[in-house]
Amino acid sequence: LVVLLCVVLRGAAASTPLAGECCALWLLAGLARAGVLARSGVYALDGPLGGALPAACEIALLPILFVLSRTTLRRAPLTAAAALAAAGTFSARNHLALADEGDRLADTLFMLAHSCDCLASFAFLFRSILTESGSKSVSAGFTHLLMPVQAGLSAYYFLQAFDAAPELVGAGVPFEALQIGNTAALGAYLGASALHFAERFDGTAVRAFV
Repeated sequence: LVVLLCVVLRGAAASTPLAGECCALWLLAGLARAGVLARSGVYALDGPLGGALPAACEIALLPILFVLSRTTLRRAPLTAAAALAAAGTFSARNHLALADEGDRLADTLFMLAHSCDCLASFAFLFRSILTESGSKSVSAGFTHLLMPVQAGLSAYYFLQAFDAAPELVGAGVPFEALQIGNTAALGAYLGASALHFAERFDGTAVRAFV
């Protein structure tokens, strides 16, 4: 939410890899999370930052994501539908069994949200490689700093704090899917960050030398 607000308020969507396909996938993930929250409270965050605050942030994100992704959704609706179908099929075959009263849809939506987040991380990486081309904006730098931190926290949770238990498996290999997916997303954000700052500091060094 902080990253997207920074981008929108500064009018810098074009100078960061957040817009387009990345935001479209985040929008799908946000809609899936909203569906999970509407159907079950089991997946809500615990601790001092739990409760209604994360749910409110998820809902607040949706209109921002829609604004940033609407052009992509109009331009390539079939591509978005294909990505959603692929992620949905994967999630239906690999999901947990945590929701109340065996609510398989809520469990599937939770996995769908993480699947779309993983796809969004690679869209972020590819947009960093193909379209950013030397952006020096503050928003671009802030985005490349914060996204690996956020992905790192998620990967740490699923690797270290979320212990696998056979009785929590609804279908397939959901624990492995969450661990691999979040680790891959962290790698994608770190790669995008490395490329961004390498290009930025390389340009600065060249100007200083000249």
